[in-house]
Amino acid sequence: MGTTRIKVIDLSSDQQQVKTSRKHAEKLAGVGKLKKAEKPKTHKKPATVEAAQEVGETKVEPKVEEEEKEAVSQAPETVEKATVAKRQSLYHKGKRYKDARKMVEDKTYTAKEAFELLPKTAITTFDSSVEVHLNVTDQKIRGSLNLPHAKLERKKEKKYLVFGDLSSEALAKGDKHVIWGNDATIVDIENGKLKPGRDFDAVVASPKFMPLLARIAKILGPKGMMPNPKDSTITEDFQKVIEGSQSATHEFKTDPQAPIVHFKIGKVSQKPDELSENLKVLITAISPSKITKATLTSTMGPPIRFDVNTL
Repeated sequence: MGTTRIKVIDLSSDQQQVKTSRKHAEKLAGVGKLKKAEKPKTHKKPATVEAAQEVGETKVEPKVEEEEKEAVSQAPETVEKATVAKRQSLYHKGKRYKDARKMVEDKTYTAKEAFELLPKTAITTFDSSVEVHLNVTDQKIRGSLNLPHAKLERKKEKKYLVFGDLSSEALAKGDKHVIWGNDATIVDIENGKLKPGRDFDAVVASPKFMPLLARIAKILGPKGMMPNPKDSTITEDFQKVIEGSQSATHEFKTDPQAPIVHFKIGKVSQKPDELSENLKVLITAISPSKITKATLTSTMGPPIRFDVNTL
């Protein structure tokens, strides 16, 4: 390639044009005016510590992933125990609770002793509810009952979705709490027009309709509404199930996360004999053979472990 020639006009000189080389022109006019503006160089941060050490930098820190991996690798039981311990440390620091906790010994009381100790450990200023927590062997315990000495508010009446043969007696009754199911009802549930928990609270079906309900088992199952022989919701006499359930004031079932039944049997202001009779009805409905551990407590109060066989 040849040398580039540039014309330079010097106004202070008598000569109108001067032909010179690029190098000479840069000396006359200044390098900054002829050279293109160079982009500032951006230094990329090394991705790893090893790369930073090669470059000579020491401020690069490794990504913090070890703590996340340890948290994920923890067993679910360990996480659950840590959560329970954290809750206890947050909510069980009050002086009233600590004083009440000292009254409860680390032993299994008789039912009579537990009911006598219960009012002494109540720490609320209002009339606390009496709660019983039963560890059971069956994860799918469910039912309803009437308490002989009920002081709790009555729950709203349930709405039933019934799949069965319509009798003239049922049609004449015209129960507003019953929806009669058919093929169109199945389609409405699949499309979301009818929703469990909003439009109906329970499903009752005769055995011959069970293959039809298999289409919506994924919808009813998670809500606990799939008809089941243990709940007596698969029957030909569905009218008896509805009337019996409507007359019952309280329902019980195991916790979805653990085989435990949580139930309120009354108020602290009630007599121990009344609470004991309410508890007997619940124990009989569940069966004592299925109960491995029983705990009695008032609202926000300490737990009192007792033996159900002493009722």
